[in-house]
Amino acid sequence: MKTRPSGTVMLSAVLLLAAGGTAGFLLRPADPPVDLASAADIDTAPVLHEPFDDARSVEVELVTSPALDLAFGGSGRVTASACVDGGTLSSGEEAARVNDQPVIALATSMPLYRDLHRGVRGGDVRALQKELDRLNYPVAADGVYGWQTSQAVRELQLDAGMRDPSGSVDLARVIWMPSSEVTFEECGAVPGSAASAGGTFASIPGALEGARLSSVPDLDVPGERRLTVAGVSGPIDGEGLAEDPDFLRELADTPEARAAVAGEGEPLTGSVALTEHVDASRVPPGALFGVTGDTGCLRSGGSLHTVRIIGSGVGSSVVVAEEDGVGLPDNVDLGPALARESCEGGA
Repeated sequence: MKTRPSGTVMLSAVLLLAAGGTAGFLLRPADPPVDLASAADIDTAPVLHEPFDDARSVEVELVTSPALDLAFGGSGRVTASACVDGGTLSSGEEAARVNDQPVIALATSMPLYRDLHRGVRGGDVRALQKELDRLNYPVAADGVYGWQTSQAVRELQLDAGMRDPSGSVDLARVIWMPSSEVTFEECGAVPGSAASAGGTFASIPGALEGARLSSVPDLDVPGERRLTVAGVSGPIDGEGLAEDPDFLRELADTPEARAAVAGEGEPLTGSVALTEHVDASRVPPGALFGVTGDTGCLRSGGSLHTVRIIGSGVGSSVVVAEEDGVGLPDNVDLGPALARESCEGGA
């Protein structure tokens, strides 16, 4: 006699089959999310057009003269002196009194060598005007000693204690200084001594005569450059030397330069950059091909562009068109889109 499966057995079998199917469904690999699907190959990249100054970090050495003597411009009896060994004197202040008349310290980029008055013209007048303006006696630096300059000098003389301000610069009442503040090393005239034109008032450390790069970097981009050090900028020649008087005077007034001249503080560092930026473009290094030396090629669609490589950065190369006046495209080909390895043969 055949035994028929009971209802309980049949139900158990159905449940096992259902469970197996469910487990199989749950364990099968899931389809990847749309966002994680394979991306299409990137075959172009944007070009970033920007000004380029070819800035380089540099170490700077200061060139100074031997110790310098500050000299009287006239003769007479010294009746007072601001000189104290190790003390300081600032431009525009009374340096001494000769025959009880104030002698004013003045720092100008060009040493004062003659009396100055209305109608006089020249570089020494312009240097005086720039110093007057720095001392908050506003005047145009036009190199002409006119009414405005005369009034500025008169106000300076009044503030310095002159009883009879003339508005003219009399060398007998001026002591020239190479920087806006100096430190005395030795005093050459004490009250009661005789002052003579050209005689020593005081000795000070050597004046700043130049700023020189410790080593001149290799420069791929032609053009005039400026040196920036201690926040002061000025022109620099191809040999890495900055000698512009206005730049040196401003630099000499910085704490960093004073410490360097005194042999104290850290070595000076700065930067050298193009005076006028060039129009350049940043491209991915992988967009360049056929590179020989500092030249290579870019391709954009069906056009081929020969470029000169002038710099590099993180993930980019800085280039300019090899032919002057020719602009570069806004996009360049990458990877598989580059169909050649040489610049020859056209597009």
